[in-house]
Amino acid sequence: MGERRLTFRGGRAMALVPFAIFIIITIGLSFANFQDINAMVAAGVIALLIGMLFSKDLDRYWDVILKGLGSKVAMTAVMLWLVVGMYGAILKSGHIVEGLVWVSVKLGVSGAVFTVCAFVFSALFAVATGSGFGTISTMCFILYPAGILLGCNPAVLAGAILSGAAFGDNFAPVSDTTIIAATSQEYKYTNGAASIGGTVKCRYKYVFIAAIIAAVLFFVFGGSGNTLDPAEAENLLKQYQMPQGLLLLIPTLVVIILAVKGVNIFASLGTGSILAIVIGLGAKLFKPTDLICIKDGAISGTITSGVSGMFNVSILLMIVVSMGELLIASGCMEAVVDWLNNSVIKTERGAEISMFCLSTVFGILIAAINTIANICVAPFINAIGKKNDIHPYRRANILATTICSFPFFLPFGGCVLLLLGGISSQTDAYAFLPKLGAGDMITTTFYSWAIWAVMLVSCITGKGRAFEGRNGEYIEAKKNPNK
Repeated sequence: MGERRLTFRGGRAMALVPFAIFIIITIGLSFANFQDINAMVAAGVIALLIGMLFSKDLDRYWDVILKGLGSKVAMTAVMLWLVVGMYGAILKSGHIVEGLVWVSVKLGVSGAVFTVCAFVFSALFAVATGSGFGTISTMCFILYPAGILLGCNPAVLAGAILSGAAFGDNFAPVSDTTIIAATSQEYKYTNGAASIGGTVKCRYKYVFIAAIIAAVLFFVFGGSGNTLDPAEAENLLKQYQMPQGLLLLIPTLVVIILAVKGVNIFASLGTGSILAIVIGLGAKLFKPTDLICIKDGAISGTITSGVSGMFNVSILLMIVVSMGELLIASGCMEAVVDWLNNSVIKTERGAEISMFCLSTVFGILIAAINTIANICVAPFINAIGKKNDIHPYRRANILATTICSFPFFLPFGGCVLLLLGGISSQTDAYAFLPKLGAGDMITTTFYSWAIWAVMLVSCITGKGRAFEGRNGEYIEAKKNPNK
């Protein structure tokens, strides 16, 4: 016997009230340049409390919310984030950036070639750590001033750093974008959700096409700046060199290979974390006390800070998932998807373009933190995809690639504001740094534009389209084989 439907005063559309309030507050915070996870958590709690006023059955209302808070979708993502937080923090403390800088110095690159390297190095760091924000905040302090001295175009160089962060965010098995996109997309004909390794394996063809396009554009447009002082650039880069840091690319490759081969993602990350610790300690990249330290009754260190850094966003994810549960329990989600299928979506192509457009719109509206946009739109992508038999891998790939486009270059987006803040904080130390406007990177974040265009073409042409078979199998076809 199925659970009774959750009812609202004013009809099932009122189930959207908490979601709408949360979105409006989040958009307001975004345009106010106030990207604070705690404020967003508070907005979510307030939204749920206001939504309660429209429910006809308060006990049922809160039962549904609690079900969403503890759902497998939410708990899987939360546990992955906690493990990823620890894993990424270990890699960051192991001087992997200094290893990449050492490579650039040995290659002796400058101008446009250095801009391409900035994109590649940022991408490698983002893939290793799974953090787009972490990549931006780290690379802007090292690669940006050096690139200006070596004759890189300032706006294009900044776009290269943003692009590398976007690449890693939508491709790394350990990124929050990949984790949410996969774990939120459920199978229709069998149990479970898309595996992270499976989605990454299907995604590489899109991200590498976009990366090649971006690299060519960075090479063409990245070197029109004036070379100021190669010697000073070399001295600056010498401060950030440690070739041993490259050893931590080994656990990165191990995690990717294991995940793509279908090994349990927790086992993959656990193996990578242990390997990173062993290599880091063996190569003296960090000390045991850097990982965890107890002093004056307080515990600190890379491992604890990495895990604790994921607490707030994990709570926010749980709250937003519970809002999605309200839409399902009330029948609102079903009604919305039925309306889209009857009025807008007429074909398989229409279903994919609808998912693509929804992801784009949410990415624009909640550009402050693309993770939040991802969390908010994921339930709609899941519902539309299941209704039209689109395979969870395909849905996850549309979501993960599209959500890493506009948020990485919009002037009010968190990524651009973080980059500008990092550059601004260096102007006293490096008087030669040119000022950038918030809109300067709109046309120079080439990877984000390229991946958006590549996925749009894929949705329109049906290239890479895949459906879920009756037993959950992956069937690549342009037409639904179940019809």
